Amino acid sequence: MDIINKNQFTGSNNIAKAERLPEGAVVEAINVDFTAGGKAELRAGFEPVREEADTRAVFEMGGDALALIVADQLIKVTPVGETLLGAVADGPVAAVWHAGELFLNTVADSVRIGESRRSWAVPAPAFDVGVEAGSMRPGIYKVAVTAVEAGVESGCQPAIISVGEGEAIRVNVDDARDCRLYCSTPNGLTLYHQGIAYGTNKIPPRILDDSARLETAGLYSLPFCEHLISHQALIVGAQGKFLYHTHPMWPHLHNPESDYIPFPAPISLIASVEGGVFVCADKTYFITGLGGPDMTSRTVLEFGGIGGTELTLPDGAVAWFSRYGQVIGRADGSVELPNRQSYAPLTAPRGAAGLLEHNGNQMVVTTMQGGVSGSGLRSADHIDLEVIQ
Repeated sequence: MDIINKNQFTGSNNIAKAERLPEGAVVEAINVDFTAGGKAELRAGFEPVREEADTRAVFEMGGDALALIVADQLIKVTPVGETLLGAVADGPVAAVWHAGELFLNTVADSVRIGESRRSWAVPAPAFDVGVEAGSMRPGIYKVAVTAVEAGVESGCQPAIISVGEGEAIRVNVDDARDCRLYCSTPNGLTLYHQGIAYGTNKIPPRILDDSARLETAGLYSLPFCEHLISHQALIVGAQGKFLYHTHPMWPHLHNPESDYIPFPAPISLIASVEGGVFVCADKTYFITGLGGPDMTSRTVLEFGGIGGTELTLPDGAVAWFSRYGQVIGRADGSVELPNRQSYAPLTAPRGAAGLLEHNGNQMVVTTMQGGVSGSGLRSADHIDLEVIQ
């Protein structure tokens, strides 16, 4: 077929038998792009921008900036130059641009980068409580200590202690950071700010009950995640079979008792749209209301996707690759499989994808990484044989 001179190209088709190939279709086209109007043109070339011997990851960083991890260094690259942002530990790494900052984690690192680099995780301080002689009202008290870093308050796990007649509460804090001391009234449920906490502290007989309330009890840092996305007021991550998310409006805090969803198989990718989050595991699921009381989950495809191939399209939809080709997910949770009836791709355990807009064309370009496998739907080459004895 003379595809270069043909002006009604309809797409690739490797499912139909050779004698049944639809008019205007080809099995494979090498070094050729096809315009929206069906015209074949030589594929656009490329120009190397940067070469590194050991690039581990690349992440967007707002505007025209990129974050590169080269060996053990995090580098911010812009059209006018680059900035070193410190070391990154070995091993898997994930990051996401959220609310004007880059949030990055490895098994050993948890950092956020805006105007400067600082800790993403804010660990709770170590403390212990006991009783000593004093004049507090007898009863059951709750005591907690939080730490503050760059205006961000850590979570904590309140301690419960019983105080008898002629006793008071002693709190020992083993942390050099700016720490806040909280305590409840006797037999009360709410903890109130009692002042700073440093070294050994004795809670006064009169508990303040008109000060700031403790709001971060039971909250901790997000666990390490191999996949991270930004979804509305949340950072959503995945590791193994679990989908995690931060507490609403608090990207540094996570409730380990409620801010997660288990899945039947390891999660390969997650993608955010306005109406919810697509999750690819053993199947493809659509989660709505994440982080709220009205969360729902439904199955939208009976198969999952290939990790690393997810991206956001200009209209807010998302795309990823699967064993049935490209998948496009919409804000309402609907999905499209534009290649399923005509093309069976080669796939691998992981991949990468990008959106290319050039010469009037808008294309999602996907590449595979690792051992590539075929599909049973592909039409095989064949010959006719006649055996004469």
